[in-house]
Amino acid sequence: MAPGERSSAAFTTPGTRTRSIWLTQLVLAASLVMMCVLVLALQPDLFALWTFAVGMLTLIVLTLATLALPWSRLPRTAVLAVPFLDALAIGLLAASNTQLRFGFLWVFPVMWVALHFRVVYLGAMLALIGGILLLHSATEPSSASALRVFTVLLSLTFLGITAHLAMRQTHALRRLLSRQAGRLTVALERTSAQERRTNEILNGVDTGVARLSPSGEVLAVNDAYARLYGLDPLDPSLPARSVEYTELRGMPVPPSGRPFARAARGELFADARVWLFTPSGEWRVLSVTAKPLAASDGEDASILLVVHDVTAITHAQRERERLSAMASHELKHPLTVMIGNAELALETENLTPKMRQRLEAIVGASERMLEMTNTMLQTSRTAFSAREAYDDLDLRQIVADSVDSFRATANAHEVDIALDLDERLPVTADGFRVRQVIDNLVSNAIKYTAREGRVRIVGELDGRDVSLVVSDTGIGIAASDLPNILTPYFRTAKAKETASGTGLGLGITREIIAAHGGTLAIDSEPGVGTTVSVRLPRSVDTVAATGMGTRA
Repeated sequence: MAPGERSSAAFTTPGTRTRSIWLTQLVLAASLVMMCVLVLALQPDLFALWTFAVGMLTLIVLTLATLALPWSRLPRTAVLAVPFLDALAIGLLAASNTQLRFGFLWVFPVMWVALHFRVVYLGAMLALIGGILLLHSATEPSSASALRVFTVLLSLTFLGITAHLAMRQTHALRRLLSRQAGRLTVALERTSAQERRTNEILNGVDTGVARLSPSGEVLAVNDAYARLYGLDPLDPSLPARSVEYTELRGMPVPPSGRPFARAARGELFADARVWLFTPSGEWRVLSVTAKPLAASDGEDASILLVVHDVTAITHAQRERERLSAMASHELKHPLTVMIGNAELALETENLTPKMRQRLEAIVGASERMLEMTNTMLQTSRTAFSAREAYDDLDLRQIVADSVDSFRATANAHEVDIALDLDERLPVTADGFRVRQVIDNLVSNAIKYTAREGRVRIVGELDGRDVSLVVSDTGIGIAASDLPNILTPYFRTAKAKETASGTGLGLGITREIIAAHGGTLAIDSEPGVGTTVSVRLPRSVDTVAATGMGTRA
C-alpha cells in the first residue's frame, strides 16, 4: 500500500466507518424515494417494468441491510459490497427508461468508493459501470448509445479521480496537522516542565517574589513571599495577615504607603525598608524593590516585587553599633582622666622644657582621641534605637489601657470587666511586648465568656515579682487539653465551636513572658472558667528601694 493511500484504504475507526455507510446510503435512498414519488405521479407505468421494480427493491433492501448490519464486527472491506450492489441496482433502473437518465445515480457509489477506498477499487467500480453501459448499448446498438457510454464513463472517471485526489490531499493535510499538533504538544510539555522548574527554583529561595498586573492584581507569588506576609497559598489575593510598620514597634505603615500599594500604582523603587510583624509574633526587616517586567507574547507588562529578608543583617548592624557605642563610652572616661592629670602636671613650676613638651603632646593626643570618641558615641546613639532596651514601666497603666480598648467589645458581649490593681506595678520590660501579652489574655477572656459573664483582672506586688491574674467565667478547658493549650495552632473542640482563632496567642504570650524572665500558669475547669496567672520581675530600682535587694 502506498504511503499516500494508507489512510484511504478503509475507515479509520469502526464508529466513523458505520456513520459514513449510513449517511451515504441514506442520501441515496432519500433520492430514490423522491424519484419514486415523481414517477408515481408522472409516469406510473414504469412500475410495471421488472427492471425498474427489481432495481428499486434492491436499493431499498440494501439500505435496510446497511442500517441493520454490525459493520464494526465485519472485515474492513466488507462494506465494499454495498456500493457495488448499488451500482448494479442503478444499472437496472437505467435500463428501464433511458430518457429519465437514472444513470446519474451512479455518482453516489462512485463518490463513495473514491472518497473512502484505494484507487484500485475505484477502477473496479468504473469497470462495472462500463460493463453495464456496454450491455445497454448492445441491446440498442447506435452511435448515440456508444457516445452515451463514453460520456458517462468519462464524466464518472473525472469525478471519481477528482474526489479521490481531494481526499488524499485532505488526508495529507490531516497528517501534517497531526504532526504539527504533536510538535506543539511536545513544546507545550517542555514549556510546562520549564515553568515547573522555574517555580521550584523560585519557591526554593528565601527571597520573596510577587508579580503584579498594572491594575494591581496579584498574578503570582512564591512560597517565601506568602510565608512572610501570611498569605493563603491557594488564594494570594486575600488580605495579608502580617502587618508592616515604619520602624521596630513603631506606627503601622499607611495602606497607601505600603510597598505593594506603591507597586500597584506603578511606582518603581529600590531598597524600601519596612518592619514586618508576622502572624507568628516575629519582627522581620524587609528590603523591598519594585522592578518593571516588559510585555511578552500573550502577556501584558507587569511589575516584579522582590522582597529580601534583611533581619539578620539589620540586627548585626545594630549590634555592631551598640558595641561601638559601648566602646566609645568606655573610652571616654579614661581619656578624661588622662587629660586631667596631664593638665595638672603642666601646672607644676619646676618642669623641664622637655617634660613640659611631652605632657603637652599627651594632652593634645588625648584631646584629639576624646573628640573622635565623642563623634563615635554621637553617631552610634543616632543610629542605634534605644527602643530595643527594656524601660521602667508601670504595668498598672498598661493593663488599664488594654482594658479600656476592649471595654466596647465586652459591653457588646454583655461581659462585665472588673479591675483590682495596686497603686503601682513597676516592671522593667518591653512595653510593646507586654501590651501584646495583656491584649491576648483580656481578648481571650472576653471571647470565650458567655453573655452576662464576668472577667476579673487582679494585679499586685508579690515580693520581688509583679503578679497579674486574669480570670473569667467562660467555657473553660478540659484537663486532657491543658497540656497542649500552649502548643502553636492547638485549639480545643469547644473553642472552635465558640469563636474563631489561630491557636497562636497563648504560645506567643508564653514566649514573651519567658523572654522577660517571668512565668505563665493556666488553671481551668470546663463550664466554670479559666484563670491565667502571670508573674514578672519587679523593677530593679523598686526592689532596692524597698530593701528586698539583700537576703540572708
